Amino acid sequence: MVKPDYSVKEIPTNLTGPMLQLLSHVHVNMPWKVLPQHLLTVLTLKMNVEIGLDAMALDTRSPREFAPVAERLHARGCRVSLHGPFWGLEPASMDPMVRQISRYRIQQFFDLISIFDPVQVVCHTGYDPRHYLSHEESWVDGSVAFWEPFVTRAESLQTPLLLENVWEAGPTFHRAIFDKLPSPFFAFCLDVGHQNGFSSTPLGEWLNVLGDHIQELHLHDNDGTFDQHRPVGSGSVDFQTLFLFLRATGRDPLMTLEPHREEDLAETLEGLIRVMEV
Repeated sequence: MVKPDYSVKEIPTNLTGPMLQLLSHVHVNMPWKVLPQHLLTVLTLKMNVEIGLDAMALDTRSPREFAPVAERLHARGCRVSLHGPFWGLEPASMDPMVRQISRYRIQQFFDLISIFDPVQVVCHTGYDPRHYLSHEESWVDGSVAFWEPFVTRAESLQTPLLLENVWEAGPTFHRAIFDKLPSPFFAFCLDVGHQNGFSSTPLGEWLNVLGDHIQELHLHDNDGTFDQHRPVGSGSVDFQTLFLFLRATGRDPLMTLEPHREEDLAETLEGLIRVMEV
């Protein structure tokens, strides 16, 4: 059998030396549906990727299709993290059928951990303030009941499970869940774009309340009105507060870049270099 050649062949000309150096330390979000068309670039740049697995990927792809890609990434030395399905899922729903399909999807997702061997996995809480504004306590209890068996499974797999913020107005819901399910394999993914676009609570308070649980950052930018996924440094996200906090506390969470356009990767790397120099 001829051994595959994963050597670097060509570097995109719009990435400078400092950008490439930073790229080796961060992850870049990569939905499974677009990974095949970018796989050669990922391997060439030895990019670390956070692979997003949605319902379509989970239903239409088999382990036989996932495994060769995972093997190529690991053979090249690319670190992998995973992002779970979230569209339409409500893990703490008051409707037991909605909870059932949410549980099924996350179980499908967890079944792929042994194939991809990720450093950690990220899921959404499914919180929607329009549904749970006056039912916060029951929502927390429902979340704890939903995530508890997955925390146990994460422990057995030795793969941290992280919950990301989206629509939550503040950090109290995540804190309550983590306090009720203490585990070194259950932690927080701070999405600064979601915090800036959807939360009424300053970033500093999120950091103060959940700083000891932060194990990943999702980095992108917006103007504070919506989730625009602009390049880092092109909006109003308070990156100065973020990186001053990390420096002061010595925390070093995994950083995942979330540009939604291929052409924004270079500007995102350039922006991140700039904001990290506070």
